[in-house]
Amino acid sequence: MQIGENKKIMNYCLKALKDKGLIKIQNFSKNKHKLHYIRKYVLTPKGIEFRISLTLKYMQKKITEYEELKKEVDKLD
Repeated sequence: MQIGENKKIMNYCLKALKDKGLIKIQNFSKNKHKLHYIRKYVLTPKGIEFRISLTLKYMQKKITEYEELKKEVDKLD
């Protein structure tokens, strides 16, 4: 897989996370209230592990979806 392809997959996954409401994309460096976002909540180690597990499953699903869509598009060419 090439760097350009990895970037496309990452953008596809980030958009899916944004659309699902799991992340908010904005220009963080211009935000005056950065600490507000950092202190929003604290997860326990078990909670972090659970969230990571869910995120990895979701990301793998999205990567697989992207690869399947790419194969379909390539067949059309």
